[in-house]
Amino acid sequence: MDSSNIISEAQQDLLKELANIGVGNAVTALSSMLDDERIDMEVPVVKVAPLQDVPDSFGDPENLVSATFCEADCPSFGLVLVFVMPLEAAQNMIARIMPDSPGSLDEMERSLLMELGNIITGSYLSALSFMTGLTFQASPPRLGIDMAGAVLGTVIAETKTVDDQLILLKTCLNVKSDGIEGSVLILPDSGSLQTLFDHLGAL
Repeated sequence: MDSSNIISEAQQDLLKELANIGVGNAVTALSSMLDDERIDMEVPVVKVAPLQDVPDSFGDPENLVSATFCEADCPSFGLVLVFVMPLEAAQNMIARIMPDSPGSLDEMERSLLMELGNIITGSYLSALSFMTGLTFQASPPRLGIDMAGAVLGTVIAETKTVDDQLILLKTCLNVKSDGIEGSVLILPDSGSLQTLFDHLGAL
């Protein structure tokens, strides 16, 4: 579904601004994690989408993905932030950061994926704080590795009730010649999507 059918042009512009600030924060943090390698990031897709349509945006809903997620609360509302990568992309990141790793998704590799996801979600949460002036309290990150459809169900089951629409920010990360695609999902509490836009300043 086209996001223009759900949100206004002003709201779309606010999401683009949020994505750009989040990307800027993430590049700084990831560059340090990758020994100061040059990193280019862009967000080619910014939209509000029905919850049931999201797994298809990752390709085949039965493809395996890595998802790091946390809950974040402020006095006005709460939300869940999720960073999703195809499992193959996640394994490529592991190999780049830990070249000697066995690639078996052992405890150390899973910890690395959780830290990577924590950097991305934390970068977008900082952007939200900057744009809204609100202070968010975030839970420790959790990691799920499963089929795209199943992992989103896990996120919903393990966190508070969310709205039937969410914010989808696709993210392309380029390190040297390697391109890695992921998605940042922002799932508001039930009924609080408009509250989030109100705090972002949408008309």
